[in-house]
Parts: sequence; structure tokens; C-alpha cells
Amino acid sequence: MEIKPKSLIAVDLDGTLCEGEFWGGQEPKPKYDVIKKIEELYKAGHHIIICTARHRNYYQETEAWLIKYKVWYHALSMEKMGCDLLIDDKVLNVKDIGDINI
Repeated sequence: MEIKPKSLIAVDLDGTLCEGEFWGGQEPKPKYDVIKKIEELYKAGHHIIICTARHRNYYQETEAWLIKYKVWYHALSMEKMGCDLLIDDKVLNVKDIGDINI
């Protein structure tokens, strides 16, 4: 996959940068292979925004986790956002919309 230079890349946290879901209390385990790839994207000049649906009350705890596991990023958003590329474990591709049973 080719990414245009200096893209805005939104990266999900739970299930993407770390294992499982976050519900407070227990610290999630990092996915080091994904963290390394995000570092490479950062160093290549892309703008990395960590975006999560965690409640904003967990901002400081979330930021501390990112620092502890040396995640390279420019900003942390406690809301999902628009971007050039989204790296997420729960994305529905528009091509798959016909496969949804209602």
C-alpha cells in the first residue's frame, strides 16, 4: 500500500496498538509490531494521531500508557476523527457494505 507523503494517519488504540479492550483497571498489553510500524510512519514524515473511543476521563492514563510503551505520535484524541488513513481493528470497508445483514 502506498501512502501519500505527509498523510494524516489516525491510529486506534484498543485492539490495534494493544491487545483487547480497555475498561479501566487492568493495563492492556502492547502490540510491539504495530507500535514499531507507527514509529516508522512517524519517522517517514506522516502525522500520527492516536484516536480512541475511551472516555475522556481516561486521557491521562491513556497518555501515560503511550509514553510507557514509546508510541510515537503527534496528538491524542479521545474521539474518532477524519484522516487520510485509519488504522483500526474494527473498520468496515465501504466495499463490504452489501454484506451487512439488517
